[in-house]
Amino acid sequence: MMKKRNILLLTCLVLFLILTRRDFSRPHVRVLPDMQVSPAYESQSENTLFRDGLTMRRPVPGTIPRGFTPFPYGNSEAERRRAAAELKNPIPRTYAALDRGRFVFENFCAHCHGIGGHGDGGVARRFSGFSMSIVGKGTVDLPDGEIFHILTYGRNNMPGHAAQIPQEDRWKAILYLRDLQEREAQRLAALGLTVEEDPRKYTLVSAEYGAELFGKHCASCHGKEGKTPQKGIPRLNNPRVLAVADENFYLDIITHGRKGSIMPAWEKVLTPTQLRSIVAYIRSWLPARLDRSRVASELGDPERGRKLFRGNCAPCHGAHGEGGIAVSLNSPTFLAVASDAFLRDTITKGRKNTAMPAWPDLTAEEVSDLLAYIRSWGRPQHTFADVAPLIAKGSARIGKKIFRSRCSACHGKKGEGGIGSRLDSQSFLSIVDDRFLYRAIMEGRPGTAMPAWHFLEAQDVADLIRFIRKWQKTPSHRLPNVAHGGRPEFGKLLYERACIACHGPEGQGGLGGQIANPVFLDSASDEFLWRTIAYGKEGTPMRGFLKGTPGGALMDLESREIDHIIAYLRDLQVRPRVEPLKRPTLNRDLALGRFVYEEKGGCAKCHGSQGEGASGPALGNHDFLSVASDGYLIATTILGRANTQMLSFWRGGNVKLTDEEIEAVVAYIRNFANLPETKPREGPRSPTIVSE
Repeated sequence: MMKKRNILLLTCLVLFLILTRRDFSRPHVRVLPDMQVSPAYESQSENTLFRDGLTMRRPVPGTIPRGFTPFPYGNSEAERRRAAAELKNPIPRTYAALDRGRFVFENFCAHCHGIGGHGDGGVARRFSGFSMSIVGKGTVDLPDGEIFHILTYGRNNMPGHAAQIPQEDRWKAILYLRDLQEREAQRLAALGLTVEEDPRKYTLVSAEYGAELFGKHCASCHGKEGKTPQKGIPRLNNPRVLAVADENFYLDIITHGRKGSIMPAWEKVLTPTQLRSIVAYIRSWLPARLDRSRVASELGDPERGRKLFRGNCAPCHGAHGEGGIAVSLNSPTFLAVASDAFLRDTITKGRKNTAMPAWPDLTAEEVSDLLAYIRSWGRPQHTFADVAPLIAKGSARIGKKIFRSRCSACHGKKGEGGIGSRLDSQSFLSIVDDRFLYRAIMEGRPGTAMPAWHFLEAQDVADLIRFIRKWQKTPSHRLPNVAHGGRPEFGKLLYERACIACHGPEGQGGLGGQIANPVFLDSASDEFLWRTIAYGKEGTPMRGFLKGTPGGALMDLESREIDHIIAYLRDLQVRPRVEPLKRPTLNRDLALGRFVYEEKGGCAKCHGSQGEGASGPALGNHDFLSVASDGYLIATTILGRANTQMLSFWRGGNVKLTDEEIEAVVAYIRNFANLPETKPREGPRSPTIVSE
């Protein structure tokens, strides 16, 4: 019996295991699937359960979020007036309510209306006509309900704040606004004044408002327009002072007064907006900027420039530009790398935070005269006609020495190129004549690292050309001086397709040379340009573009298409330019540049860790960086500055830098323009090296 029972139990157990065995690789059998998994609809999907076919449903009419009180006034002028008549501030005036209102005001209102409500917040100062004073009579007279309506829906340029500020906080902000208005009225009452009408034109900084305030508060001492002061009072309308003094200079004196004089402090009488408006009016007396396109050294008179220099520049730069408390201007290397545009903008714009003032009252003729006089210290005393007969008998041995000392840092010891272009290319040497080489040596390439070697003697130039010609192994081609007719508008399209990647927009340079350089284009004939574009420059990445060129063209261009590109380049040549062409800074290793600047080159010791200047010039000065091209910086780094403590980083006392390191440190210096400008470090300066 027991045996039968055990067999029965074992059989039942086996059957149970068989019946309950589960295959996890197969889904369950669901008898009523909708009871287990409810079908979900995407919010934007179609839904067949509703007549309109939409899944998202509108709230039941009258539904409101928890804690939300509806605002029963619409966004219209009539509704605003109704709110003004009906709404009263329900929040009692307590310290806690005022403190919360202050918090709301400072976080949502002060950036436009200012901390004191005078309409001088950061946004208002940045965008004229954007904000208004809310402590003036125009806002004082507004009922609380109207202000609440404006806070809710906005008005004019002011957006509504209903979504950002809860209703209770809006009422508390109005409490704080009333407190501001009361304090402003008390301040004015102590001065015997009343809350004046505050029309929109008086709520923002403007020279027009400043003129009215100046006539009311300042003209009695300083005279009308600052021109006829009383005895012992400084003349404010002085171009020399206006050129040197910045906005903060005037603002500080007007705000805090001047101890030991009759000049009072106006900070308790005038609002910040009014103070800045007076400064804006004073600054409006600055003469209009001169037409910089009419400034050039060749247009000036050196003798007139000498008189101007002696009267205005010599006290700092020395009678003959030899330097004193300011930089030496007659340094041969400085004159070689500084273009007319660099000198022009330095004179007219000055150097902020340095002893170099702006001279905006000088006319274009006077600036040209100054440039002519400065250039007279380094004008070549010869022409190509003087040099040409000397080339055939020139000494290549002496020319080699000149090349090694002046040119090889950029062009390589054997003319193979580097920072500068390759000179030993046979395709180049065979189509350039001696006049082209003479002009390149004597005039340089303004705005690039190629200086103008104007201080070389005629025989030196002849010897140098003789040495360069020693590399030429192929016969010269006398190129016809004929114009290649083309269409500049077609050339522009072809240039942007074929040339812009290397030579940059409008030929300003990049990976390739600056082919729109005015001196280069004036020296290069159409035939020279055509051959270079068609066949390229041997030994360089510049390959030919002419269809069928042996070895394959970079892009198959027809002869006529090359003519169009030349026409476009000629169009760039005659296009009037005020700003000089600047080759863009290439993406260099800033970490390497910083290493060179701070450690290997030791630049930071003289120029400051952030270019703020010390015994050397302030390289981080934004005015300086705005006019100095990368070529200027590269050339100065390589050549140094003769007659100063700035030695060459190629040869001459400083550590020798590679091409890569020079370009990296220039990129690092250029990056100072992206940093906040720092004032020069206090301390002794070299007598000939100061901020330029």
